[in-house]
Amino acid sequence: MILLDTRELDHPIPLEMAVDAFKKLTGDEVIHMIHRREPIPLFEIILKNGGHYNSVMERDDLWHIYITRSPEVKLEHIHV
Repeated sequence: MILLDTRELDHPIPLEMAVDAFKKLTGDEVIHMIHRREPIPLFEIILKNGGHYNSVMERDDLWHIYITRSPEVKLEHIHV
């Protein structure tokens, strides 16, 4: 699992980091992104490029986003 903790970073750095990591994903690799908000623009990019994601709100200012290219990986089964 690739961990991206972007809670302390300002826009657009978290988006750029996540897109860069997504481009490099192979096989059943998963990105675990920790963010202070739900990154809707990122989700559009992931879906447009054949990826899948699951977004989990732990609290108002803490989100865990799981991203993969593999349709075989069940992201909803990955827990914080």
